[in-house]
Amino acid sequence: MTSNRSFDAPEFDEGTARSALRSGIVWVIGFGAFIALVCIVLAKTDLGADHAADLISRASVKHLVAATAIMSFAFIFMSLRWRALLPPERRPPVIGLTAIILAGLLLNYALPGPVGELGAAWFVSRRYKIPIAEALTSGVTARMIGLATAALLGAIFWWIAPLDLPAGTSEAVAIAALLIGCGGVALLALTLRPDIWIRLAQTLADRFDPETTSGSVVHKLRDAVTSLAQAAHTVLHNGRHKLLFAAFWSIAGHLTVTVGIATAIIGLDQTVEWLGLIFTYTTTTAGAVVLFAFPGSQLGWDAMFATLLTTAAHIPKADAIAISLLVRMQQLAYMLVGAGVVAWLLRTNQFARESPPSIPDKADLP
Repeated sequence: MTSNRSFDAPEFDEGTARSALRSGIVWVIGFGAFIALVCIVLAKTDLGADHAADLISRASVKHLVAATAIMSFAFIFMSLRWRALLPPERRPPVIGLTAIILAGLLLNYALPGPVGELGAAWFVSRRYKIPIAEALTSGVTARMIGLATAALLGAIFWWIAPLDLPAGTSEAVAIAALLIGCGGVALLALTLRPDIWIRLAQTLADRFDPETTSGSVVHKLRDAVTSLAQAAHTVLHNGRHKLLFAAFWSIAGHLTVTVGIATAIIGLDQTVEWLGLIFTYTTTTAGAVVLFAFPGSQLGWDAMFATLLTTAAHIPKADAIAISLLVRMQQLAYMLVGAGVVAWLLRTNQFARESPPSIPDKADLP
């Protein structure tokens, strides 16, 4: 079976960017206000007041500030991961690409579905004159590598780490770790051998009638797998050495965030259990990917993260919630930075009106 279809870049335009900018700012302010209101209400209860007073008495401001600063470097590593997959002659500056990644972070919150990658690719294309398909395929592949490395790290640390889990939770965590690890292997295989996954997806889809409900779902999954596989094929057709560099920057980003969270834990006068913490962050990052397809569902990530901090890393519940809020508020702050990036690019007319040239078709998939 052969395929000569290139990766088709979805549509995104200046009007969508302006709409997302307005929606994103409203959403960030509203979500931030909601979190603040909930914290105030809880702090006024007797139990909440006791926990709040205890946290304030133990908290080290310099450690919490340092934690936020350390976690911020993850965006630079995300930029380096994406940049590693672009041709050397068309690699944007790291700082500029990092700023556009922050813009994509805003878009992921403002619009339904994984629009952040598409919007970021559109900005990169217009700002640095990179073909939109090339920017999008490299960005999507970079995201797959990020998820695969997180999932595999989580599964590896589950296997090698003697995690002391509360009674009744070890089975559920083990199943989650197994599923996430399998997902990481699947993403890695999708990146390395996209042709096999296209064949498998097509063979499976051929067994279902697209007119039925189940068949429609299977065919949509086939299209999604095929698009991801074609993106990986387009990016890596000249060699897979770029994958190693992207994986290196991805792991560096995951470990940087983990160190930042550990600094926050120390800032609350708690002991860091490194194996449990690394397992918590990588597993949560890989396992909650579906949640980010819907605005507002990031609260699911917060709940999952706080739960694993308590069970796997043995952080008290109040401290785990406080650390989750710190991570979330940092994300919201950088979304506002991303809003500033979008506004600046649109206001200064950084984009050419004509569409950039499309990427030429690559070698046929076997």
